[in-house]
Amino acid sequence: MKRIKYAKSLIDSLIPMGLIVGCAIGAIVGVFLKPSILIFTISVGSGAGYLFGIIAYVIYGKRGHHS
Repeated sequence: MKRIKYAKSLIDSLIPMGLIVGCAIGAIVGVFLKPSILIFTISVGSGAGYLFGIIAYVIYGKRGHHS
């Protein structure tokens, strides 16, 4: 039962975790490239993180790890 709760919790947090990680990577890349375009790198990073979060959500959900 504990594994099912853990798997559901992981599945539910994949998309927000992707957004956060993508935003952080975008901020780091923006600082090294050009600080004046930081807002664009954050939004692009968040979009990429959202996309990867959805892909991971679909892949992990297809494996049948959810209740």
